[in-house]
Amino acid sequence: MFLNLANTFLQTSQGIELSIVAITVSSATAAILAFMVLITWKNIRESTKATYSQLLRGFHEDLTTRLNKNSVLKTTEDCERYANDYLNTVDEIAFLDMSGKIPQGIAKYLGRFFAYGLNIIDWYNGMVGEDFLRTAKKNWPNYFLYCEKHKINLNPEDKLPKIMLDYNQLQDNESH
Repeated sequence: MFLNLANTFLQTSQGIELSIVAITVSSATAAILAFMVLITWKNIRESTKATYSQLLRGFHEDLTTRLNKNSVLKTTEDCERYANDYLNTVDEIAFLDMSGKIPQGIAKYLGRFFAYGLNIIDWYNGMVGEDFLRTAKKNWPNYFLYCEKHKINLNPEDKLPKIMLDYNQLQDNESH
């Protein structure tokens, strides 16, 4: 009987020790997992920031490069290509923004470039001589939806390259 009582006591203390070990191991595992999740989250966040920064820099550089090409415009075809390339670029950015592929802040930051695009559309309407607005809405639908959604308006301080403003004269010179 004494042996049975001692055996029972020994089994009970082993069960208690085993449960304490199990709880300790589980707690340590949970703490390590939480730490790893925190490190992973921090790395993803930093990586995302870097990606957003690269996107913003890339879009800004692309649009600025397009604007800088205005100094090499020589022909009516150059002017039209410049306008089309510019509008294609802002339409792509608008598409990416509206489909949630880029953070909204990037497109908002580039809002002034969207406003400049409205000057190009206005130029097309006046210089090309057709109702270009209807054609433009078909060609660059994302751009127009973005401008409407974010209430982007023509900025009168944005100036098109002089050669584009003299488009009719340039056209006359090319035809002679």
